Amino acid sequence: MKNKSSFLLFLSLFIFYSTAALFLNGCASAQKQRLKLGETVDGEVVEAEGLSAVTNDLIATKRASLADAYKNAIEKVVGIFISARTMVDKAITIQQNILGKTDGYVKKHEVIKEGQEADGLYHTKIRALVSYQQIQNDLKELEVLQAPMVGNPRVAILLDETIQGFEDSGSACTDAIAQGLLERGYKVVDRSELAAIRVAEATQQLLSGNMEKALKPIVEKLNAEVVVTGKAIASPITTEGLGGLISYRATLTGKAIKAQTGEILATVSLQGSGLDATKEAASQKAMSQAGKNAANDLASRVANELARRSTVLVIVQGLADLNRLRDIKDFISKTQGVGEIYMRSFSEGRAEMEVKVNSVTSSDLANAISSQASLGAQVVAQTQDSLELKVQ
Repeated sequence: MKNKSSFLLFLSLFIFYSTAALFLNGCASAQKQRLKLGETVDGEVVEAEGLSAVTNDLIATKRASLADAYKNAIEKVVGIFISARTMVDKAITIQQNILGKTDGYVKKHEVIKEGQEADGLYHTKIRALVSYQQIQNDLKELEVLQAPMVGNPRVAILLDETIQGFEDSGSACTDAIAQGLLERGYKVVDRSELAAIRVAEATQQLLSGNMEKALKPIVEKLNAEVVVTGKAIASPITTEGLGGLISYRATLTGKAIKAQTGEILATVSLQGSGLDATKEAASQKAMSQAGKNAANDLASRVANELARRSTVLVIVQGLADLNRLRDIKDFISKTQGVGEIYMRSFSEGRAEMEVKVNSVTSSDLANAISSQASLGAQVVAQTQDSLELKVQ
């Protein structure tokens, strides 16, 4: 009887410890299988929490809470690619086309914790594998991802116009440039507004290279961002073989200058011809044609140059996950003088973003990042319009 009791005790203990071992082993396996936060080949694993009001239908409550967690997980990823301002401006588009397609973006999930909490709501905390590549592609297709734009710069035109044989040379070349720039979306300082400065004096100062003295009143009184200046000269060519008509040729040599800094954005050297019955009409046509040619040439070149100088391309290498990218992006966005940030791409630990700068340079950004040790980012390369970082 005693042997039988000992055997039963041994059997009970064996079953207990075996069951406990299996349970602990199962827990360990489950722990090992849990989704690991960070980037994977299929996307990014993020943590998110969803909430739902508690109803009599527990299954429906759980589903609603999980759906909210899905949405919040996707919103975390979307927030990396677009700014808070864009989230507000494009709220309906993003809600209908991105946040409403949760099943398509969340590839798998694990529930970390769920249940009704003290606030009376049902909470579901998850880890979700989100396909950020698909989200990025869909945002581009919706044209939500847009590079920072320069806008429509305000231009002041100060030309020295001379028509040989006339005391009053008029402003045909200036007017043609103004009209051409207006048609291409630029804002042009009106002739009446130019009365706020000494136009002739400022023009001669610009032509002689006295930029600082000339540009100060142009910036302060006219609020101009770009100044187009130069010399336009029209002279007669010939009257022979033209059936009594008169021919003039205008030559324009000029440049577009960034008003605040005096930097040259573009230069032009071109001509225009005019044919008419009178010297006055022919010369005005030549000047006008030269102005049209200048506007056509300057419009795209100035816009491209302003865009290049108003953005800094920031490349970040060695990112373990989106959280590290978010930290760096947030730090840059809070740096004084920085405007919108446009995410170009993020893949395999490498991110590219265009940073719109208002009053800072790439060098200023490099110094700010280097001085922030807690950011853990090292500047490895820097040019006038680019910055490369490596996360430590």
